[in-house]
Amino acid sequence: MPVELVLVIIALVLVVAALAFATGLWTGQRRLRHRMDRLDGQVTSLHGNVRTLPGRMDDLNGRVQVLDGQVSEIADAPLVARAMDHPTQIAMVLNPSKNGAERIRAKATAAVAEAGLPELKVYETTVEDPGQQMARDAIRDGADVVIAAGGDGTVRFVAEELAGTDVALALVPMGTGNLLARNLKLPLDDHQACINTAIHGSTREIDSVNIKLEGTDGEVKKNTFLVIAGAGIDAEVMGDTRDDLKARAGWLAYGEAGMRHLAGKRKEISVSLDGGAPQRRKVRSVMVANCGELTAGMDFVPDARFDDGLLDVVMLSPRHVGDWLRIAAKTLSKSTAEIPVMETHQATRCRVVLHEPMVAQLDGDAIMEVKVIDARVKPDSLRVQMPASDVPDSLAAPAMKPEAVPEVTA
Repeated sequence: MPVELVLVIIALVLVVAALAFATGLWTGQRRLRHRMDRLDGQVTSLHGNVRTLPGRMDDLNGRVQVLDGQVSEIADAPLVARAMDHPTQIAMVLNPSKNGAERIRAKATAAVAEAGLPELKVYETTVEDPGQQMARDAIRDGADVVIAAGGDGTVRFVAEELAGTDVALALVPMGTGNLLARNLKLPLDDHQACINTAIHGSTREIDSVNIKLEGTDGEVKKNTFLVIAGAGIDAEVMGDTRDDLKARAGWLAYGEAGMRHLAGKRKEISVSLDGGAPQRRKVRSVMVANCGELTAGMDFVPDARFDDGLLDVVMLSPRHVGDWLRIAAKTLSKSTAEIPVMETHQATRCRVVLHEPMVAQLDGDAIMEVKVIDARVKPDSLRVQMPASDVPDSLAAPAMKPEAVPEVTA
């Protein structure tokens, strides 16, 4: 093959290779430029997103705050509804023999009027009827809250009529013991606050106890109690406390009567819990508690709760002063440790047969000698007005003094 032809072929190959290289380079540049343009667009878009990020964060924060407010409204709705759910008609069953009865009437009348409610209806108790018919009259006349203004007897008789109804019980404690008011943590010395609780408080359901008492003559009485009932030395002390001393010394008068009844013999009883076999005991006192705080802040039955659907049955069997000191030490120290001379059980029903008659008491009122006690708890059967600690303070607090209320100009 001629040398010239070889050179021509080589030259053609070089030219084709050069063209292919140039074409590839041009195509690569185009692709690179296209990718650079895309990348530049993405960077520009990202830059724009970064610039709008604070605004988006502000918007998101605003949405979070709105959501938080909605959640708070949902959580607070029951409390607000409760706070706004005021009674429509309030009545008062008043013991006119108590010191300060007319002041209580005047304060309650004014507070009800300030709340914009219909005029307070007041029903006075009598010696013959300590509150039952008055409570019935209040229910008949349309009350949805009935204030029991008096001692433990007034409270018990009014509650007996309200239990099992939709009408709520409110308390203005005016007695010596004020047992239910103590267990509900009402301010015993602040009658205005108790009246405000009746109007603006929070309604709660508590247990009541139905009790049948068979007397020595075979007569059977059916009653309701709320705090504690019993037979033995506790009833003897209640029945023998001097009224003149109670007027001067308050609950300390019970201590004087207790010292006079400290000595005595134990009596035999048979106790049956929730229909179980009777168990024999020798006791100075047998008590059935719905709640356990007594006068002077003594938590006599620490496990008793007025809303647990249970009765707490307590049997005291001291034989001498040393045993009484053990009971006193346990009570005052609020100890939950068991001691042999103070036996406690829980049940929904308790039947006690007394082999020797004993004086009985209901919520601090001595009533009669009995030979059989039969008590049954009625869970959540009584509506009561409680201090409204979980609703706005302005509704639960005592009413402002007139000079603190701003004048409204026309």
